[in-house]
Amino acid sequence: MFREWLPAVSGMVFLGLGVGVISIYGFFVEPLAREFGVGVAVINLGPVALLLIPGIVSPFIGKLVDRLPIRAIILFGVTLAMAALLLTSRAPTLPLVGAGFTLFVFGAIFYGPVVVNGLMVKLYPGREARALAIAAIGISFAAAVLPPATGVLLANFHWRAALAILAGVLLLILWCVALLGVPGGVVGAVAASDEQGGMGIYREPAFWLIGGCMALGLNTAVVMAVCYPPHFVAEGYSLADAGWFLALSGMAGLFGKLSVAWIGDRVRAHARWLAVGILVALLVGYGLLLQTEGRAQVLAAMVLLGYSGGAFLPMHPFLNSRYFDASIIGQVTGAQMPLFLPLGIVGAPLAGFVFDRTGSYDLVLVGICGILAVAACLALCLPAARD
Repeated sequence: MFREWLPAVSGMVFLGLGVGVISIYGFFVEPLAREFGVGVAVINLGPVALLLIPGIVSPFIGKLVDRLPIRAIILFGVTLAMAALLLTSRAPTLPLVGAGFTLFVFGAIFYGPVVVNGLMVKLYPGREARALAIAAIGISFAAAVLPPATGVLLANFHWRAALAILAGVLLLILWCVALLGVPGGVVGAVAASDEQGGMGIYREPAFWLIGGCMALGLNTAVVMAVCYPPHFVAEGYSLADAGWFLALSGMAGLFGKLSVAWIGDRVRAHARWLAVGILVALLVGYGLLLQTEGRAQVLAAMVLLGYSGGAFLPMHPFLNSRYFDASIIGQVTGAQMPLFLPLGIVGAPLAGFVFDRTGSYDLVLVGICGILAVAACLALCLPAARD
């Protein structure tokens, strides 16, 4: 039983120690700003690479997933990403630090969501929801484990040594997991024709409906991840309170992913309705957060947002698996990633602009509710899923 699900557990590790590493970015902001004599705002420009590079590169990575051994792709990405962190730990200037971080992001794409989710869909036909949810749980675990581990390292070492130690340990873990848990050959069938894959995917309405729906839904989470702490402070809570609210939301998100693992495959013929239900739950959660008048109501809103947000995370590859053949799933998911760029790039700065003008994030929450309503309508427009 465990051996059967070992690739899914491996996917959990890859997402946790790839995408999940971003949870520790903030720990290095102050040390870098202090050493290089720049403002925190300059260091905070780094995460822009997290949106731009995947949006540009993912379509090409998706094609590789459908044509090459996925283990080789992952090993290349792991080696490049961790070598980039090691080089960053030795960089003498801030531009070189930025170049090293950009190289890390590029490497992490090769063992990120497009690759891992493609592997799950190809290996677990008929059980995609369970496999995708198991892999997505890795991000939740990483958010619980990596920050305290990084805090301990920075409390005992200079940031350069701490980053080098982190890179070495992650390299060893990820290499072992890739060799033990990922099949060595090409996984699944290669796309039979350009009509099935290639430019043919752009002629499918489901490609645009799923891509647009997911881009809107997932990017609202990105925007609010930046807005939550100042929103709670503006509402009269302390940063410690905000930390507890977010921790509770994170735990609820874990149960949301487990719920998708439990029911997703049972309702796979009605995947679009599952997506609509989750989006409506998110909309209700943000509406509750907008109307909260006490701590108990905030906690209720954050539990609902965390649960539904966690459940929504695996829906992108799951919906794609219901409308496209597994042999081209990497191409489809990768080709949809540029759709994430517009809102992803302007969302957080625009939310900050609104806060500067109004002193609150109330209008941002109203806007997010509207965006989620549009996302739900796009999901409703999907045709019936294939058998």
